Amino acid sequence: MAGLAPLNALRAFEAAARQGGFVGAAEELNVTPAAVGQQVRQLEALIGEALFEREGKKLILTERGAAALEPLRRGFELMGEASAALRAVQATPTLTVAADHDVMIAWLSRDLITADAAIRLVEAGEEAELTLTRASVASAPAGAERVMDEVLTPLARPGLVAPDAGLTVLESLPLIEDSTSGLSWAQWLSARGGYGLEAQPRLRVADSLAALAMAEQGAGIVLGRKPLAYDAIRGGRLAPVFADGDQPSDQAYFLQTAAGRSPSAAATRLAQHLKACAAARQDLAGEL
Repeated sequence: MAGLAPLNALRAFEAAARQGGFVGAAEELNVTPAAVGQQVRQLEALIGEALFEREGKKLILTERGAAALEPLRRGFELMGEASAALRAVQATPTLTVAADHDVMIAWLSRDLITADAAIRLVEAGEEAELTLTRASVASAPAGAERVMDEVLTPLARPGLVAPDAGLTVLESLPLIEDSTSGLSWAQWLSARGGYGLEAQPRLRVADSLAALAMAEQGAGIVLGRKPLAYDAIRGGRLAPVFADGDQPSDQAYFLQTAAGRSPSAAATRLAQHLKACAAARQDLAGEL
């Protein structure tokens, strides 16, 4: 690279050689013939040898000039291809993905990092090429694909609850209930025959992520949505209170493409990626 001649001079020589003169090269490069001639003379001075023999207004390539022309032509052709490829990358459309706010933060913020497309995230309900949202199984969005089921389980900061604690621990420690989760503490206890327990939520929160954050801070035991708590459990910030605490709900996560149009190839790839991430997340969450 240290010995590379000035690019403008090389371009002027290559154009003059192809066009057979400075006038044609000047029209191609959108400069004056004098500017082309100056660039060619600069190149000749640099290499110490003439590139053209001049017969009036006609230019004839010297042996040195003829030897350089074909490699230069190929080089500029490759540069043109590289420029076109860069423009194509820049012109790649951005995929719009809509999701519930909590899903966006606790799930997609990690899984979309490994996607192979430029992505714009918007809130569920906005127009998007792909939509990932939670809904009851009975009222699933038309045309949507069920990619993961909702599971709730009691979670607490590690060390807050003894490993061998029974259901009665729920009477002595504060309970946090996420009113948007679709499953109450009473329903969870009923599924386990804990009808006589005096276990009433002390905190009711209408935000799943806030409820999980409170439990992480040691505020009590949360009946948390396990798919959203997956990273916190893996990271040791939350721990299941009971080994058999998982309780499926009537909610699930659904993925759908924009109605009325066929998905682009990029959207199809992203949908496959999200489905694979959802399957892996559900499988691994079942092991935690």
